[in-house]
Amino acid sequence: MRLLLCFALLLLNQKSLAAKDKPELIRLKSVERLAEDYEKTKKNLIQDEVKQRQILSSLFEINKKMKKIVTEQGDLVQERLLVESTTKELAARILELEEKLKSQKSLMRERLSAIYKLGGQGVARMLFASTNSAQLERNLKILGIIAKRDLEIIKGYSIIVNELGSKRIKFTQRLAHLKKLESNIKKTEALLISENALKNKFLDKIRKSKQFALIKLNGLREKSAQLNTNDDSGVLDLLFRPSFFEQKGHLEAPVVGRITQGFGIIRDQEHNVSWSHKGIFISTDFSTNVHSVFDGKIAFIGHIPGHGQTVIVDHGDHYYTVYGHTENVSVKLGDEIKKNQIIAKSGATSEEHGSGIYFEVRHFSEPADPKQWIKGTAL
Repeated sequence: MRLLLCFALLLLNQKSLAAKDKPELIRLKSVERLAEDYEKTKKNLIQDEVKQRQILSSLFEINKKMKKIVTEQGDLVQERLLVESTTKELAARILELEEKLKSQKSLMRERLSAIYKLGGQGVARMLFASTNSAQLERNLKILGIIAKRDLEIIKGYSIIVNELGSKRIKFTQRLAHLKKLESNIKKTEALLISENALKNKFLDKIRKSKQFALIKLNGLREKSAQLNTNDDSGVLDLLFRPSFFEQKGHLEAPVVGRITQGFGIIRDQEHNVSWSHKGIFISTDFSTNVHSVFDGKIAFIGHIPGHGQTVIVDHGDHYYTVYGHTENVSVKLGDEIKKNQIIAKSGATSEEHGSGIYFEVRHFSEPADPKQWIKGTAL
């Protein structure tokens, strides 16, 4: 652009030197200032466009992180509720067993106390009351079995209580860990919300800056028109002609049809894979005229894997449009073309999409959603 500006001003200055007309020199100085202001405003607008795309990309990443956090929070809440429930059940079970253990110990103490009160003679009387050795042996076995059973019950209760106590400690520790994780996730969520709000605020400023810049560019064009003369109208029109980035939301579609594949991440649920679709597919009849969406220069004609025969148009300021799956290309490499000029015909693609074209909008090498550039998007 700067090279074009210098060349145009050189032509205008040569005319002014020949004329040696002071009013003309004043007018040319005004044109020069307008051209410099126009170039500066245009440059700032392009920079704002880059910043906006970067912020939108950041907001997209923040949104992905927020969705992940929501999922993690849901999983943690479910696990925490399960752990809390299990811990309460363990506590209740331990309390129940401790009561049984206490009761069993009390029963054993009562038996021992009774035996102690009876004394050795009482036990002896019970044993020697046996009429024969078999009955004596049976009574001894009964006393042994009762004592052994009481002891085993007490030991069993003690073992279970210890095991449940150990489990309860582990679940309590797990619960504390889950609460800590929830706290960390909430902090991360708060940071993301704050970052999201900050970036949206910055994005709003950039959008307003772009809006004011576009208004200013139109105003500069109007001023240049007022300064136009028949001698330099062509030069000034070249300097102040509209740029591609000003056409966002106002471009005509390259073909008449409907969008059957959108821009962005595509997920194949059947095979559980995802990939990025950097343009849109517009379905239309076979051999439909494909138009350039804006003035530009043919930068590429050739075959691109996945997109078939492709035409790329350079619209200046590092903006490009890509037209894939074309046939019967009617332009040549390096051709200067105009808005709505026919550049090719739509071709056949696959059984899934049938006939149509693949269409991209790029700034530098970064793809943008074409639907944001095409007027209406109701294809």
